[in-house]
Amino acid sequence: MSFYYPLGLLGLLGIPVIVLIYIIKSKYTEQTVPSTYLWELSEKFLKKRKPISKLTGIISLLLQVFAVFFVSVAIAHPVFTVPDSANDIYFVLDGSASMNMRRDGQTRFGLAKEKINEIIDESHDGSTFTLIFAGDYTDVLFEGVTNKQQAKLFVEGLTAGWTASDCASAMTLAQAYFDANRSAVMYLVTDKEYEVNDALTLVDVSEEGQNYAFYQYGYEIDANGVLGLGQVVSYASDATLTVELWIAANANDEPQRTAVTEVAVLKGEPTDFTLPSAVRQFAQLELRIANEDSLQQDNRVVLFDPAKGQDRKVLLVSDTGENSDAVYLRSAIASAGKAHVDTVSPKSYAEQGAKTYAGLGYGMYVFNGYTPAELPENAAIWLIDSVGGSGGDSGVSFRDYMTPRDAEGADSYYVPEYTAGSSALEKMLLKDLVKRDIAVRRYAQYSVPRNAASILNIGGDSVVFAGLNKNNDRQVVFAFRIQDSNFGMTDDFLILVRNLMEYSFPAVLSQTTYVCGDTMAVNVVPSCEGIVLTSPSGTRNTLDTMGTDVCEVRLGEAGVYTLTVKLQGSEESNLYAYACVPEEESRSAAGGTMALSGEREYDYSDGYYESLLAFFVLIALLLFADWGVYCYEQYQLR
Repeated sequence: MSFYYPLGLLGLLGIPVIVLIYIIKSKYTEQTVPSTYLWELSEKFLKKRKPISKLTGIISLLLQVFAVFFVSVAIAHPVFTVPDSANDIYFVLDGSASMNMRRDGQTRFGLAKEKINEIIDESHDGSTFTLIFAGDYTDVLFEGVTNKQQAKLFVEGLTAGWTASDCASAMTLAQAYFDANRSAVMYLVTDKEYEVNDALTLVDVSEEGQNYAFYQYGYEIDANGVLGLGQVVSYASDATLTVELWIAANANDEPQRTAVTEVAVLKGEPTDFTLPSAVRQFAQLELRIANEDSLQQDNRVVLFDPAKGQDRKVLLVSDTGENSDAVYLRSAIASAGKAHVDTVSPKSYAEQGAKTYAGLGYGMYVFNGYTPAELPENAAIWLIDSVGGSGGDSGVSFRDYMTPRDAEGADSYYVPEYTAGSSALEKMLLKDLVKRDIAVRRYAQYSVPRNAASILNIGGDSVVFAGLNKNNDRQVVFAFRIQDSNFGMTDDFLILVRNLMEYSFPAVLSQTTYVCGDTMAVNVVPSCEGIVLTSPSGTRNTLDTMGTDVCEVRLGEAGVYTLTVKLQGSEESNLYAYACVPEEESRSAAGGTMALSGEREYDYSDGYYESLLAFFVLIALLLFADWGVYCYEQYQLR
């Protein structure tokens, strides 16, 4: 036995003090009584009971001594060691979307927390508790906690997310703990159908219940109106589902039900539905399954009218001579980029001045083989073989022209390579490209800003890249003339022009429907003063729009997100996006094998018992008994 607070035993010094008080205290008490014959006769009766009353003082002394002893020991907080009884317990907790399924008023995640707390309560004192969470993120939430109540408080504060999770990454962390401690007790708490080995204990919380969901969804617009369509599925049993179409014609209108249909579905088999409506346009369209089930979040899909970009009016500044590629550039931008393109010579642009053209409402300027003295502001810029970096506003500086030569000194060509496309911007610019080989005869070597997204590279040089210039406007740089390559003759060129035009004329949201766990790209359009994102639960997040052209936001909740956008000189406007539950989480059918490699050992650590309840009960009994003795003495002396 040991003590947490040994100094509490100093209270035992009170025992000799109590004994000393007992020795020196007066044994007599002064009583005023009538001197009558009856009193004299009663003394005979009292004398017979005095032997018992003499013991009461000694009993009271002993009770008080024991009370001081147990109070002192309780303050010192004794701990009794129990050999080979404690475990190091690890929990891997599934916090994916399917754990939000509800039955009889309780979610699967709530049941999982109850089971974890039961295991904690049943464990021996001295055990340690560690929890690895696999949900919207995978992390160790607490480690090596020895206090049961503290561990249970941590568990109670957890909530399940809305993304997909197969627990594989969490098991990697669990394996590291198991490698360090082969006597660890490992639990996997999930609703998925996993097979485990002897080193891992599965705690299954997959309460059976009905669940319906949309399998596919969308809409069409024809001469008759909006047509909602898709597939619904029932995962637990056959069912007849009521599917509804709700439409809000304008942004500020409440959705109204415009169509309804009954769909008979077989268990696990997606079944088609169509919902025709006479409404010809909409701001918000909802598909709803009216039937109640265990997970309502996948019974609703919200679609929004695609966000529109600004009018695409482009000024092309280029020579228009016989060998110029201006005609081809103009055609590509007008067709692939769906833009109105005006062409002007570099001489005319220099004579008229940038301010003259700024007043004509051009949203993008293309400088082909020409370097302006300064770049226009509040407009997208394309620099094609623009030597000199436009007076420094572009943030790009020219180094040298690179012209390849073969072994015999004759002109050769370079073969650029496409970037891997790891960032969200690079992925957007490289979307749908076939990435065929191209040849470049000559290119300008530039210093590239750090924030630039590279598209094509030659060696270590970026030859097509995009990013913000020093005016915080979107900028695209081609380090070679289109006529110095065969790039313009490939189908990739028109696809890239289309992607670059989407980048140069961005809508704040280029996509409005996502799956929980996706990253939403929010375009920072020119003259943007601020963007606030409100999640389905009401959490507001101000996006950092300074020095960037795209903000990335991970969508971790299911439901409708609201983007409040403030542009210079205009009022705030709202845009909307919707994140749905992942289809695999609606099925809740992820499975496979979850195993820990290595043999488990059974080397337990020493536990302990530290409950003070017994001490407090003894103290209470002693004090109660002492009070009884005191009352007895007072009664006898009457």
